[in-house]
This record gives sequence, C-alpha cells and structure tokens, in this order.
Amino acid sequence: MTTAEATLAVGDPAPDAALTSAEGAETSLSSLWPEGPLVLVFLRPLRSQYCIDSALKWRDTDGIVRKSGGEIVAVCTGTPDEAAALRQQWNIPYPVLSDPSAQAYTAFGVTSEQPGSFVVDIEGVVRYAYRSAGAGDRPPTWELVDAVCTLTGASVEKPSQTPLPASPSAATPVAPALGNGVTTNYRCAKCDYTDYEINEISTASGMLSRIFNFQHRRFSGVTCRQCKYTEFYKMDSGALRNVLDLLVGS
Repeated sequence: MTTAEATLAVGDPAPDAALTSAEGAETSLSSLWPEGPLVLVFLRPLRSQYCIDSALKWRDTDGIVRKSGGEIVAVCTGTPDEAAALRQQWNIPYPVLSDPSAQAYTAFGVTSEQPGSFVVDIEGVVRYAYRSAGAGDRPPTWELVDAVCTLTGASVEKPSQTPLPASPSAATPVAPALGNGVTTNYRCAKCDYTDYEINEISTASGMLSRIFNFQHRRFSGVTCRQCKYTEFYKMDSGALRNVLDLLVGS
C-alpha cells in the first residue's frame, strides 16, 4: 500500500478500479458515481458472519440511502458467482462487485479484515470516509445518510427515538434498567442507535434448557429498533408467563 493510498481522505479524488458485477459484467467505479452520490462499502470475506451482518445492515439501509439521493454499491473479494449467491440468499438489493485481487481495497486504504465505507460525489471526490476499527465496526447509519443529503439537498425524516432520562452521573455509565420499559443511556453496540424495545421471555423444560440448567428462568431482551441487535439479561425468578424455550422449542 502506498502512502497516498493509505492516507486517502475526504476531499481527495476517489481512485478508480476495474471490477466485475455479480452477473459477470466488467465495470469501473468511475462509471458509477456520475449517476449520483455513491455509497461505496467494502465487505469482509463473504463466508464470514461479519460480512453477512454488514450485508444485511446495508440491505436495511438501502431504502433510506435511496431516499437521500444516493446509491449503495458493495465491493467484495469473492468471485462473481459468490457475490451473486450472497445477493440471492439474503435478498440484497444493491450491486455487489467482485474484486478478487483487492485492488479497490488497496486503493481506498482498507482491507477485507478492516474494511471501510465511503461517500463519493458525482465528480468523483471523496466526501465521507469511515475505516472500520474492528470486525463488527460500521459507520453510524444517519451520519452516512447525512453526508449524502449534504450533497443532494434531500431531507430524510429520521424515526422518532425514545427520550432518554438524564444520567445520574456523567462519569458513571449506567446499564439498561430492565422490566419497567425504561433504559438509561441505551446505545446499540452495533449501530449506535438509541431507540429500543424490551421483550421478556421465559425458558421452559426443553432438553438443552435442562442440560444447561436454564429451565424456569426469565430473561429480558433489549432490541435495537434499527438493526434488531438484541442483548439478553437474566431476570429474577417469579411467576412464569407464556413460556418459550430460549434454545430449542418445546
């Protein structure tokens, strides 16, 4: 990786690269951004769960990006057939371009293990850059959408969020308070969203529940309203409700 490639930043011309579509057609990045702001996302290896998680996140974000006037295009290091299989299996609406030699990754200063996301305007200039710090690190959705809206002048309404009570102490992080419909300082660990919903489940006497001593225990699940990432918290034992085995159906 050259120094210029490693330091590609906002305001720099976006590098071009010859890639192959999932249908086998040869294309170049420079032919895509004149159609409108391009949201260029680089994926991890296609068979990894992190890749699937990212692909699904971008699938769920695709409609919002289109409303903002942009278009998502993903790049992977897999073959065109593998890219096509990913799109078909997970109903991916946006193009997934094949870059088996990782030339586009190198040009943008990312790798398949530490990918990134970029917004490129119609002149081919990088207007937003986010390089992932780790496997599950992805840019906040609305930060990226705002970058596109700045270029197009579009206005996309954000979903309403549950008001958060003030923290008792700014220096002391407070964990979600479960069971009463309120959380304190909730922020999704995956997408940084702050709106949530809470559901309670109870484990029944399925085989795996008995093996791991999970029977007759209650849990609360805190689910991000945007990406659906869910965390489970053990609740105090009490009267069972409509029981649902956490591991296997009874």
